[in-house]
Order: sequence, then structure tokens, then C-alpha cells
Amino acid sequence: MKTTKRRKIFDTSFTRKVVPVSLIDTEKSADDFDKKQLKARSAYFMLNGEPEFSVNEKADGRFFLLASERDFFALKATGTKQLQVRVYAFTDKNAECFSVLERLKTEKLGAMDEGYLMKRLIAEFGFTQDDIASLIGKSRPAVANTLRLLTLAPEVVGLVESGKLSAGHARALVKVPKEKQYAFAQESIKREYTVREMERAVKAYLTPPEVLQRESEAKAQAKSAELKAFVERMRGVFRTKVSLIGNDKKGRIYIDYYSAEDLYRFEEFLDMIESYNP
Repeated sequence: MKTTKRRKIFDTSFTRKVVPVSLIDTEKSADDFDKKQLKARSAYFMLNGEPEFSVNEKADGRFFLLASERDFFALKATGTKQLQVRVYAFTDKNAECFSVLERLKTEKLGAMDEGYLMKRLIAEFGFTQDDIASLIGKSRPAVANTLRLLTLAPEVVGLVESGKLSAGHARALVKVPKEKQYAFAQESIKREYTVREMERAVKAYLTPPEVLQRESEAKAQAKSAELKAFVERMRGVFRTKVSLIGNDKKGRIYIDYYSAEDLYRFEEFLDMIESYNP
């Protein structure tokens, strides 16, 4: 069995300190976040307590927040003056890398945002998909599927980013030629396709008609065989002639009887079924 080796990126040891909020710097400001979301998170923290943040200690004695900026501003809005934090001593490059990993592990991100961060780990820091999967606690296929979203047509990416198209629907479009992806996406939104319906539509588009016909005939034959087997089972159970007219969706079943004893036997079967109480 193949095992994936967990990549050692750099020293991630830390100390815990209580730090004044005024000494913590951030990349963004509170104005970059939705005010209603910040207010909701503030109320959550007031009821459930403060989270622990990760910061990098700078040479001037100040600290830089490595992740969870929205939660930081939400907590700051409650009037908190100091926080218990995990303090790291990274170089600037290592701090950037660790920040990306922390965001992927702890923040609730959209699928496209996850993809951009994963791509950055690969392009800037030389990570493999296996590295990313191991370090953020996801499977390699999940990482690969997220990265595939970045190969979609820009118009489709925009639909995902705006929330009009789900990541699951978008992933189904990866195999479709780019010039056709947006039309597919628009059609799925208009018809309110489920992900499974989108996958079927894409498969029908990509599969030659003769192959679809063969698949349809094979399914029909399989269903026919299942129905025949079902009728044979009924014949064995009822010990009489049983016939069926129809298909797997609708039809009629005929059970013949030739004597009062046959009817009595059928009645006993019904009594057994009605008395069954799982």
C-alpha cells in the first residue's frame, strides 16, 4: 500500500502569548468585510468565547495576523483589548506560505478562492497536490478537483464566484470545450439542473449518438432480465403461473389460480405480509 509522505515545510513551533489587539497588524481592514457578517460573528464570539489566532512576530515588536481576518475584526468589534495568540517567528516568505495553509485549513472559503490559494502554493512554494492534501487535511482527488475549476472559461468562473453556479455543477463542465462551457452553465441555471442532471447533460453532449444508443439498449436488456428474474421468483413462491405485461416503470402482473387451495395459499401469504412488523 502506497503511503504519502507528509512534507516538512519549515519550523512551525510557536509560543502562546497574550497580546494587545492594538499591536496586531492585518493585510485588510474591517471595511473589506460584510458588516452584517461581522456583526453576526461578533455575537457568536460573545456567546461562545474567543478563538485563538496565529500571528507572526515582527522585528519592531508588533505582530502580523496570519489568517482569520474576518473573525479578528468581528472580535475586535466586541471591545476586546487583548488576545491569546500563537506566536511564530517566520521569515517573510515562510509567513506567506503558512498564512495560505492556515486560510485553507481554518477559513470558510469559496471553491474558487480555495483553488487560487492552492495554485499559489504550487506556483510560489513548489508544493505538489499530495503536499497540499496532507497539510490541509483533504484527499488528493479533492485538491485536484478544486484546481480543475481554474481551467474553466472566465465567464463560468465568474458564475461560480458570484454564487450563481455551484462548484459541483462547474466541475462537471471541465471536460466540455471552453467555447461551450458558458452556454451549458446558463442552461443549467435556467433549468435548475441538479449536479447529476448536469453530469448527464455533459455526458450526452460528449458521447457519440451510436454509443448512447448502445448504452440505452444495454440498460433496457438488463432491466428486462431483472423483470424476468422477478417473475420467476414469484412463480416459485406462489407455485402457479405468473405473467407480466409492461416494463420497469409500469405494467400489470397476472397471478393465475386453478383451485380453492391456490386461493387459500395466497391468503396465507397475505396474512404473513400483513402481520410482519419489522
